[in-house]
Amino acid sequence: MIDRRTMISGAGLGAAVTVVAGAQSQSIAPAFAASGKVTPVTAVDVPEAFMGPRMNFEQAEKVMTKLGLDALVVGSGTNFYHATGIDLTATRMGHAPGAYAIITRDDKQRLSVVSQSFMYYYTIAQDHIHANYPVYIYTAPTGDGSVEGIGRTALPAEGFRDRGEAPMDEVEVFRAKALADAVTNKGTEPGLMFAVRKALNDVGVSKGRIAVDLQPVWRTVAEAAPDATIVDADDALRRIRPIKSELEVKLMRYAAQLNCEAALEAVQTVRAGGDVRDLRAAYFAAAARRGGRGVFMVINRVSSPNYEAKFHDGQCFSIDCVSEFMGYHGDYARSVFVGEPPANMKKVTTAAAKSWDAIREILKPGVSFSQIRAKGKETLKKMGVDYNISFTPHSVGLYHNDAAGSSGLSSAGDTVLEKNFILSVDCPLLEAGAGGSHHLEDLTLFTADGSEQINDIGNRTITV
Repeated sequence: MIDRRTMISGAGLGAAVTVVAGAQSQSIAPAFAASGKVTPVTAVDVPEAFMGPRMNFEQAEKVMTKLGLDALVVGSGTNFYHATGIDLTATRMGHAPGAYAIITRDDKQRLSVVSQSFMYYYTIAQDHIHANYPVYIYTAPTGDGSVEGIGRTALPAEGFRDRGEAPMDEVEVFRAKALADAVTNKGTEPGLMFAVRKALNDVGVSKGRIAVDLQPVWRTVAEAAPDATIVDADDALRRIRPIKSELEVKLMRYAAQLNCEAALEAVQTVRAGGDVRDLRAAYFAAAARRGGRGVFMVINRVSSPNYEAKFHDGQCFSIDCVSEFMGYHGDYARSVFVGEPPANMKKVTTAAAKSWDAIREILKPGVSFSQIRAKGKETLKKMGVDYNISFTPHSVGLYHNDAAGSSGLSSAGDTVLEKNFILSVDCPLLEAGAGGSHHLEDLTLFTADGSEQINDIGNRTITV
């Protein structure tokens, strides 16, 4: 089990670990370090709540300045969560956004939120208590904030009606007070557009250059600030996400180690004759017991959950495991030996492990993606092997690749890494006819003057 106080970051360069089924111990990481065995957990030690905005606002200001942006206005569930730390159920259910986050370069009001009154009362207030940014409340019952869609006078901001048949409980009292406080602070507006207009005017950006993330947000901002220049926020957001805030680093430490442990626990269920679908189910269950959620597990190069196959003695197959904790992703890959693997696959896994170790030695701020790829290829060449291993670097965080955007634009130039970047280097074998499949992948946090692993890395292959 993950120790939430120490947040084990991983160390050691052992070549392999043997997984023994049925072993009884209290946790994976300590037992692994001491005995080379991985054991399942039956109890969960989910860490304390992580409250507040996730976004690195210093990085946001840097990016916005470079791109000439005065504000970001975001309404998608992921972007709203990144800005505020609040996970809205409405967007998860497919509804158009009814709450927006507004990020500016003004440190006096860096973040503002616009929300419909009942949404604030029922969903946002519980988390907003831990923050000091203002909320602009509108009272229209839907997201229709246009002048034509509603009147110009705000309705009363209301939550649940008090029946008066019993004292209100703690949640009811808190929600009522939170809504009243928000209204006292910024008043109410009749609709979404009016609330956005007031927020943009308050921070002085209504005539500026504003980046938005969704078409409904674009329409609302265009009506609220007709003199503004509106652009797509995708490029800005994908430049902001890779450089994590300190809170995001804590979330990533937990997500990375959770994911590693879940994968190692699941693999111990593998036996000759077992089915790949059972392995995937075991991984998802192990992630859930640690407070996470399985996203995907690629087994033997196949990502489809409909894939049916049996494991067999002498097999070498790869796993690539991605799960998330509170929206932040772990990414971990290994090669699994079922008994004694083919000799040539041992050579592949050894070559990949040595190359990854060589890459790890150069990981510090200032190194580039191209240097990482070149170091991996150079190491293979020095060993006299010609395996096609990709050594593909990418950022991990809110997405499997935080730098990948929705606009279809390619990244500008060669990425140079800096402090609080979370790096994955994918090291799969991209060849057929080798006698099996191989993958190796860990997560690395860039520090001020170097780097550290944030999941256990002592095993490079797993034998069952």
